[in-house]
Amino acid sequence: MRQMSCAPFVLSCLVLAGLLPYAEAADPDNSAQEQKPMGAEPRPFVCDVKTGYLLQCSFMSPRPYCWTNANTVKVSGWDVDKSGGHFAFQPTGKLPNGFAFHSDWFKLVDTSDKAAITMTHQIARQSEGPITLEFRFKLPAPMDGACWQLRDLKQAGVSLAMSKGRLCLEKAGAEPAVLAPVEAGRDYGVKVVADITTKKADVFVDGEAVIRAAAFAHPIETIDCFLVKTGDAATGEMFLGPVNIFKGYAVNETFVTCGVGKAPADWKVAGGDVRQFECGTKPDIFSLKVNGEASKTFAPIRGKVVFECRVLLPEKQDDMRIALAGGGATALSLALPAEHRTNFWYMAKVIADPASQTADVFINGKLTGKGIAFPGKVQAFDRVGFMGRFWLDDVRVYAWQDYPANYVPEPKPVPSKGGLLVGVESCNLWREGTAYAGWDYIHPHAARLKPHLGWYDEGNPEETDWEIKWQVEHGIGFEMHCWYRPNNAVNHPIKDGVLDQGIIKGLFNARYGHLKKFAIMYTNDGAGETNPQDWRENVIPYWIEYFFKDPRYLKIDGKPVLSIYHLGNMQRMFGGVEGCRKAVETLRETCRAAGLPGVIVLTAEHHGGNFNKPETMRAIGVECCYAYTWETPDPSAQRKENVARRDAVAGAGINMLPSISTGWDRTAWGVGGGGFMPVDDYKALAVPPKNPIWLFG
Repeated sequence: MRQMSCAPFVLSCLVLAGLLPYAEAADPDNSAQEQKPMGAEPRPFVCDVKTGYLLQCSFMSPRPYCWTNANTVKVSGWDVDKSGGHFAFQPTGKLPNGFAFHSDWFKLVDTSDKAAITMTHQIARQSEGPITLEFRFKLPAPMDGACWQLRDLKQAGVSLAMSKGRLCLEKAGAEPAVLAPVEAGRDYGVKVVADITTKKADVFVDGEAVIRAAAFAHPIETIDCFLVKTGDAATGEMFLGPVNIFKGYAVNETFVTCGVGKAPADWKVAGGDVRQFECGTKPDIFSLKVNGEASKTFAPIRGKVVFECRVLLPEKQDDMRIALAGGGATALSLALPAEHRTNFWYMAKVIADPASQTADVFINGKLTGKGIAFPGKVQAFDRVGFMGRFWLDDVRVYAWQDYPANYVPEPKPVPSKGGLLVGVESCNLWREGTAYAGWDYIHPHAARLKPHLGWYDEGNPEETDWEIKWQVEHGIGFEMHCWYRPNNAVNHPIKDGVLDQGIIKGLFNARYGHLKKFAIMYTNDGAGETNPQDWRENVIPYWIEYFFKDPRYLKIDGKPVLSIYHLGNMQRMFGGVEGCRKAVETLRETCRAAGLPGVIVLTAEHHGGNFNKPETMRAIGVECCYAYTWETPDPSAQRKENVARRDAVAGAGINMLPSISTGWDRTAWGVGGGGFMPVDDYKALAVPPKNPIWLFG
C-alpha cells in the first residue's frame, strides 16, 4: 500500500452523542447552569445565565430520522397539549426524502372548535430586570383567541392575543390595547422587552415600537415560562418560529423580528433596510442591508466589553468601517483586510478594555490583532456604528465576564505513543432548540444514557473546555466534527453552517482551544447540498477562511485534512465520478491558490459489509478511507471489518485508516438492536496486536 508522507494516525469513532459534559460557560452567548424546578429533577433543558439565551428554539428537525411513529414525535423542551389538534413541520425528518437539517415551517393545526393546542416552555425563573422575547408567527386565516404569553406558574404578565383580526396587548382591568391589524397569510415578527422589576413592557411589531412601558396584565413577581396557544373556539393554523428569550445583552440584534423593507425602529439607519437573505438556516434568514450608515446606541458599559458582528461586502470597497465608540470618542475602527473576499460573510469579534485602552480583534474565530491601542480616550462604551455598502447581522454587545474560580482546571495533555495521532469523530447534535431532535428523546433513558456531566449544551465554551481537557489528558490529538450546510442556502454565501456550534461557538471561544486540533467531515446527507458553481464560490472559500487557515486545524505536511461522508450523494451533486474528480481538483487548486500546499481528502460513510468502492475513491481523488462507525458493539466484528477494509483497498492505491467505535445505541430514537461495548472490550480493541494490522503502509 502507498504510504502517506506523515506518521499514521488512528481515527476513533465515538458516534452516540451525549458522551461529553455540560457546565456553565464563560462566553455569555451560550452559557448555562442547570436549575431544578420545585421538587423534581430538571427536564432538559432549563438554564440560567447572566447574559445569554434562556430559550432559543427554531423547531428544526423535531423528529429523529429513524423515528417511526409520527403521532409520538416530541418537541424537545416543550410541554404540548394537543387537545385541539396537532402540530406539523416541514421537512418531516423522515428518511429518505424528509431527512434535513433546517425548518421550512413549523405550525399548530387546530381542528377543534371546543379546544385549543397549547405549548409551554419553562425557563429558569427570572425575578428582576428586563428580559427579551422574540418570535415570528403567521395565521393563514383569522384565529381569535390565539395568544402568546410570558407567565409565572399561574398567570400571564405579558399577554399578546388575537381579537377581531388584530394583535392586542391584554391590560389589567381595561380593554386590550390594539397593537396592529393582522393580515391573513402574512408573516409577522414580534419583540417584547419585559421588565420584571417595573412590571412594564415595550412591544415591537415588525421592528416598529407599537407600545412603550405598558403595565403587565397581572403584577407577577417572576417569569417562569413562555406559552403559545391557538383559539379555544377558533380553528385553523398558526405558523410559529423561531422563539427566543434572552437577557443581559446591551445589544443583541439578529433582525429576525424586523419587517422586510424596513429599518428597525431602535436603530439609526441612513440608507438601508431589512431583507431576507437565505445564507443561513431557516427560519432566521433576515439581515440588514446597509447602503450608507447604521448605528445603535445603548446604556453605557464602563468595563471590559465584547462586541461581535457579521458582515458581507457585495463588492470591493476600502471605505467600509466598523466602529465601537463611547462618549463621542471612537475606541476602535475596523476595516476588513485589503485582500477581503466579496460575497463572503466575515465574523468579527472585539474584546475592548478601557482600563488598558486597548482591544483584541478576532476575525472568523482567529486572533488577528492583539493590544490594539484606542485612537481616542474612551471611559465607557455606548455605541456601535457601521459605514459602507454591506450586509450586517448578528450584532451583539455585552459586558465581559472573567473566568470563575471554579472554571475547568487547566488540562495536562499526555504525549502520544508510538507516533500515532489519535482522533475522535463527533456529530454536534446537542444544542437544545437549534440543533436536532433534542434531549427529551434521551431523558426517559437517563439511567443508561445521561451524559457524564449532565444535559450539556454544545456551543457552550466551558463545555467545550471540558471536552478538550478529557480528550488531551487521554491521548486524543484531534476532533473531527460533522459539518453541515443548510440545504435552503444553496447558491448563497454561507453565514451559518448547520450544527457547527461545536466549532464556531464552542471551540472558537474556548479557553483551551489551542491544546488540540480539529477537522471537519463534510456531512452531505440531509444537508450540504451543492453544485459545481456553489462548491467553487461558496463552500470552498468558507472552509478555507474559517477552518483551513486556522492554526488549530489538523494539517499533515501543511495540508488540511478533510473528510467527505457520502460519495453517492457527491456523485449525484456533481454528475458522476468525473464530476467528483473535477470538484476535488477544484478544492485542491483553490487551496493552493490560498497559500496551502493542497488538501488530504478522506471518505467515511461506508459502515461495513460488501465494501466495493476503492476504485471509485481512487478515481475521484480520495486518499484515505475509514468507517464513520461499524454500527456494532462487537469487538471481534470490528477487528474483522478493519482487516477486510484494509485488504479491500490494498490494490487500489489508497490508504485505510483503522477506526473503532463504542457502538451505536439508537434506542431513544426508536431503533432497537444497538448497544455499547463494555469498557474492557473497548480498551482491548484499542490496543494494536503484535501483528500490526491496524496500521496502513
